[in-house]
Amino acid sequence: MSFLQSWLLLGLPLALLPIIIHLINQWRFQTKHWGAMMFLLAANRMDRGYAKIRQWLILAMRVLAIAGLIFAISRPLASGLLGWSSGGKPDTTIILIDRSPSMQERSAGTETKLATGLRQMGSALGTLGSDRWLLVESGLSKPREFASLESLIDSPETSAASSTADLPKMLQATAEYLQTNRPGPTEVWICSDLRASDWKADAGGWNAIRDAFQQFPQSVRFSLLAYPSEDSSNIAVRVSDVRKLKTPEGNSVQLSIHVNGDVPIDGKRTVALQIELDGARTELAIEMVGRQYDLRNHIVPIGSAVQRGWGRVSIPADANNADNEFYFIFDDAPPRKTVLVTDAPPATRALEIAAGIAPDANTTATVEVTAPEQFDSLALDGASLLLWHAPLPSSQLAGAISEYVQRGGQVIFFPPDSLASGMTQVAGSAYAGVRWTKWESHDDKLMVENWRSDQDLLAATRSGAALPVGQLSILGHAKLEGEVSKLATLTGGDPLIARIPTDKGGVYFCSASPSATNSTLATNGVVLFAAIQRAIERGSAALGNAIWRAAGEIEDSTESWRRVAGGNETFSTEFGFQSGIYESTDRLWAVNRPLGEDEVTIVGATEVERLFDGLDFTRVDDEAGNLTSIVREVWRAFLITMIVAMLVEAVLCLPRRATRQSPSKSLAG
Repeated sequence: MSFLQSWLLLGLPLALLPIIIHLINQWRFQTKHWGAMMFLLAANRMDRGYAKIRQWLILAMRVLAIAGLIFAISRPLASGLLGWSSGGKPDTTIILIDRSPSMQERSAGTETKLATGLRQMGSALGTLGSDRWLLVESGLSKPREFASLESLIDSPETSAASSTADLPKMLQATAEYLQTNRPGPTEVWICSDLRASDWKADAGGWNAIRDAFQQFPQSVRFSLLAYPSEDSSNIAVRVSDVRKLKTPEGNSVQLSIHVNGDVPIDGKRTVALQIELDGARTELAIEMVGRQYDLRNHIVPIGSAVQRGWGRVSIPADANNADNEFYFIFDDAPPRKTVLVTDAPPATRALEIAAGIAPDANTTATVEVTAPEQFDSLALDGASLLLWHAPLPSSQLAGAISEYVQRGGQVIFFPPDSLASGMTQVAGSAYAGVRWTKWESHDDKLMVENWRSDQDLLAATRSGAALPVGQLSILGHAKLEGEVSKLATLTGGDPLIARIPTDKGGVYFCSASPSATNSTLATNGVVLFAAIQRAIERGSAALGNAIWRAAGEIEDSTESWRRVAGGNETFSTEFGFQSGIYESTDRLWAVNRPLGEDEVTIVGATEVERLFDGLDFTRVDDEAGNLTSIVREVWRAFLITMIVAMLVEAVLCLPRRATRQSPSKSLAG
């Protein structure tokens, strides 16, 4: 129970006034013994028990009436979020909104989880009030202040999006705002469906977030409005692969489509799959036997004059329309060129082979091998990937490599053999503040302790199978110094693969040598091949004119984009967070929901409690379309209680009706 006017509860001791008055009256009257009193006492002995009970009931009703009045004017609130607490209006209220595709699920055709959450929070916070309103939405994850709660709730920034939420990032932004602005008592309200892909419960940043909030001098209270229920009838569709094929019979587009969702008890489900391409639509009836269905290498003919275009795959409406369509684009594949800089060519033979394999016959893959002293930055023109197996580049070459990365290029640094042989590098040799320090050999093989399987170079395959990273054996590795994000760590915590944060492109460090004498990267080549091919694919995408991006992961400005298909009617600054086809100068962009949005894993209640351990935290679960307010004033109940108590007290105070004796009994007396 919470109270909007909690200071009025200081008047609760007034409820003791009837008891105090009763005691004073008892003290005022002194007992005097009188001979005739014994006859009166004997006459009233039979009624004494009832009189005492009536007196105590009258006293209780008077106390209850005063207490009910005090509670009523204190404006009590009933809410599972607020719990049993009392507090006034907060200085600052920060609202964290998860507007990811999974929040667009509906319950029995009613409003979405997101719409319900916004309505519930608008009603609840409108009752509670605040001096300052801020929004942290799951797109930009940056606090923005609003003049009123109404303008915040109705803002386009709270509308549905196609990007995944990042709750640790949103909470980190909240902590940074509190650290910088130092407001008074603060309420942080979170609206989310607890998807594991959004909460990233295993991320190491949660400990730092908890510590930051615990150190604030002002009170910070967290309230979670959760929508964890899932509709088992929902189906999601996505395009897993697109290739433009040129054959003597004509041009065509080869599609691989993935459908996933629960099936009925009988184990079968027929889904109407619609493919729209180049203005033509075709419909296929697929039968799902298990949870997943893959339509592989489906051929759709296109005109011989068509070089580049777009299409869409969709299924009929269901519980969540946000995952019922997927956009794709096709174009002639750009050349896959890799530049390999090495001072020991025999040790990098595995890198050369992995980079030189083309994904299909319509794509060419070339590898240019050069020594570090012969490396020229002009070689990076048209390159998808730079593999560097030598002492880190000089400052002049480092500048050219940074420009290459800003164009979308990908770089992977490997420790040179000279470091493994015990030779020291040139003093100060580093790239972006990261350097190799020393080489550590191991008598016992080091294994990979953990790795990021949800994104980047070591992510699981499109079918969900994890890369065999845990099967790698490391006989020696180079120590890294500098600020990096670890994608895979060895036993002991040292990184095996790390990434430097960049606005565009990608810069990676692999601390193990590709030489077979130092690791099994080459002999157990699945991980090495997958990582290099993914880096090449990303670099090639930056060079081509048909670009695929997950919503929320676009570094380029979208203000100059033009919507071609799909997307909600919103500002151009929101295009990067909405699924659709967009055009920018001579480029086509296909923006879709991230892969993690098709996973239905929910963070459990125990895990959520652990994430907020040590913080003032409450949670209430709601459902999409629920019309019952999560916070409501209940002063009427206390006012009714007061009125009923006064009526009962009045009835008890009425004198008892005298018992009339019959004439026969009087004569007999």
